[in-house]
Amino acid sequence: MKIKSSLPNLTAGSVIPRLAIAFGFFTVGAAQALNYQNTVVGLSPTYYYELNETDTVGGAIDTMGNAPAPGLFNGSYANGPMVGGPGALELFEGVAVPGLGGEDNLAHYSNDQGHVTLGAGNLYASSSITVAFFFKAGPAQGGDRLFTNNITDPTKSFQIVTANNGLVLAVDPGNAGEVAERTLYREDDSEPDRRLIDPESGWFHVVASTQGATGTERAANFKLWINGVDRTKNLQPDTTGWGTDTGLAKIGGRRADPTDSTTHSGAQDEVAIWLDRVLTDNEVVALWESAIFEKTVPLEFTDIETLEVEGEPSVKLTWQSKPNRNYLIFYSLNLEDWEEITDNHPSEGAVTSYTDSELPDGATRLFYRVAEAE
Repeated sequence: MKIKSSLPNLTAGSVIPRLAIAFGFFTVGAAQALNYQNTVVGLSPTYYYELNETDTVGGAIDTMGNAPAPGLFNGSYANGPMVGGPGALELFEGVAVPGLGGEDNLAHYSNDQGHVTLGAGNLYASSSITVAFFFKAGPAQGGDRLFTNNITDPTKSFQIVTANNGLVLAVDPGNAGEVAERTLYREDDSEPDRRLIDPESGWFHVVASTQGATGTERAANFKLWINGVDRTKNLQPDTTGWGTDTGLAKIGGRRADPTDSTTHSGAQDEVAIWLDRVLTDNEVVALWESAIFEKTVPLEFTDIETLEVEGEPSVKLTWQSKPNRNYLIFYSLNLEDWEEITDNHPSEGAVTSYTDSELPDGATRLFYRVAEAE
């Protein structure tokens, strides 16, 4: 164990009169940070749907807090994992993604039965846009929507589709071909890359963007990264048009009917949307590397404050933490005998605090320790 910090020589006139000497503060272990999520937040997307919900009641939460309301889970959600299903542990061809969180990282499974309605499409539309996410491949039924803002205006429309020929990016629902869309072909451009609609392929990471003043310009300015590789050069125009419905932005579907053929047969996770911004190559690389590498952050106190709570001397502890975790907190008078204060203090995100207002009588020195609950 390591002493993080101490507050020496508290006198009888200090805020904590019963602790006349000092505090010692200890931590144990290390928190394995959810590296990908932290990196996404650090890149300041307009919206970020981690899709970690385990039921449909509260809707899909925007981590950034910019959405006017949670997204609505549209469908019966009675079969399969759907909400609260397992997220990716590895991607296509066995690429491990430890930075994504493993068991901590749940996902949304549309399963041809349900999708997430985010809100009015104009709130998810701009001439410059980037969308990043993970998806689990499934067979296409014409044109499954992974993301659509359902906007008809070619200067702001954006759709990411898995179609019969694989992944498609589209910006103009009123047109087809070169002025409106691009289909991803294989690395040698020999044929469409249908691996992205093969359920045996598993999960993929996608970063797709565009910018421009017209639909034609935006169709020519697509950028696409698949599993950390810039595949933009493999985008080719096709002849199919990609329509819109409802005017509502959606993840995993297009029409109002959740069982419509445009609902995705696979799963989606970690959907981040940047409006009025195209991520740079370096930012995309940083995002990818944060998925394939896990960053270890020490579980240690970052701040210690002595105060009074309702007239009682108290100590406020603050430490680096992981989301969706509970923590055990202990105190000791002698570094040998530890007393448990709580075994289920909930995480508050990347940083968590706890105020101890039941200090032992007559104590001249206190040591604290925090540990992540199993």
